[in-house]
Amino acid sequence: MNIVVRTPLMQDKIKDLLDGGTFDGVSFSFVEKKGIELTFSVSGDDPGSLDIISIVKSAVKESDFGKGIMFSVLLK
Repeated sequence: MNIVVRTPLMQDKIKDLLDGGTFDGVSFSFVEKKGIELTFSVSGDDPGSLDIISIVKSAVKESDFGKGIMFSVLLK
């Protein structure tokens, strides 16, 4: 399963935060960047049963840089 984070701002910081990181038992690996889209692969015990979008949004919003940026997260 993949997720896409769309944002024109702080892409490097979001990539650094998620790539190789594990949040709520879900691990993320950077796949590619296309324009404003950052694609990450998702792995874990059963990522299909979790709300991956909420996990990503919480991780970004809780970071020191994520409070003031606009972004969206989609399953792909």
